[in-house]
Amino acid sequence: MALGFIKTMQAVDLIEKSGAVANIVGLAGIGKSALVNRLAEQNCAKLFTTVVSLSEKGDLAIPVPPLTNKSFIETDKYGTLADVKFGYSHTIIEIIKYAEANPDKPIYWFLDEFNRGTSDVQSELMNLVLQRRINSVVLPKQVHIIIAENPDDMNANYDVYASDDAITDRTVRVNMRTDVNDWLDWAKDNQINQQVINFINENNLLLDQGNDEIKPTPRSWQRVSNIVNQYNDDYDEDILKEVISGNVGPSIAESFIKFMHKSGDDKINLNDNLQDVVDKLASKDEVAKQSLVSEYVKSVSTLSDDICYRFKTFIDLLSSDGQYAIARILINDTGLIDDIYNKSETSLAAKQLYDELTQISFNAYR
Repeated sequence: MALGFIKTMQAVDLIEKSGAVANIVGLAGIGKSALVNRLAEQNCAKLFTTVVSLSEKGDLAIPVPPLTNKSFIETDKYGTLADVKFGYSHTIIEIIKYAEANPDKPIYWFLDEFNRGTSDVQSELMNLVLQRRINSVVLPKQVHIIIAENPDDMNANYDVYASDDAITDRTVRVNMRTDVNDWLDWAKDNQINQQVINFINENNLLLDQGNDEIKPTPRSWQRVSNIVNQYNDDYDEDILKEVISGNVGPSIAESFIKFMHKSGDDKINLNDNLQDVVDKLASKDEVAKQSLVSEYVKSVSTLSDDICYRFKTFIDLLSSDGQYAIARILINDTGLIDDIYNKSETSLAAKQLYDELTQISFNAYR
């Protein structure tokens, strides 16, 4: 059994609170790092990340020679002995410093791509995961360790090293899979390009499946979103197709660009006659309506009575989730909420809009 993003995050939260170490297992690009980031935010925890696949033996702690004469011990029969100390990585030092300064704050130490580290590196991490110590340094109690691994299935095509049985026995494995609904919810909260959201909403399987050598992943679609956001007339469309192909494969890239053109053909100008706009919006599905209203709200820089009335009219056409999304944009992203409040003292349309935004926000937190 494998869990989607939200349920995996809940499982990891439960494991860590129980005092065990969670081991998230999933394909590259599926969102393991994003999950740990979100969990840290949710629990107000300080996050430190070590990419084990990029680590080498001795990175965490290396012996250093004696620094003073007191470190040398003279013996009658065994000669001069040196009390060798260890130099610790910057990450460990930062964790200790943060723990001392914030004794009541939780700390997450995320060991990513654990089984892509060499056997020597994994062995070095054994005491960290199993005994919570590195040589003489004991981890503070508020440090929670989370590890992530790629599947060791031969068909997964990952260059992984077998994990020690002790690690497998002392950690709790959680298998993670892609969940389209979870990803769409995440995408809406993380400014993913609306055309990317709409495309995946209509083509669920293409979030992580494809027939080309390059396979799409949730992470690669995030890169596509960033590319589309930067794309303009300065770039030839062949360039757009090539760079999208480099993320999700040529066949999916071609389908996505055709989808972009189709979306452009169906564009509605929300500044047109209001009744005509309302009629056209009413014929659209929920995702398309929210996308159009979102783009319109973001395009407005100056308020008028007509704009306020249009905002309220368009918001009323959306579902409760869509209304909340537009309210968040107006309150957090555009900076227009102060203008709406100030204008509400003299404008009925602005007052009605402000009252509705207040009610939407109130309902969301009930």
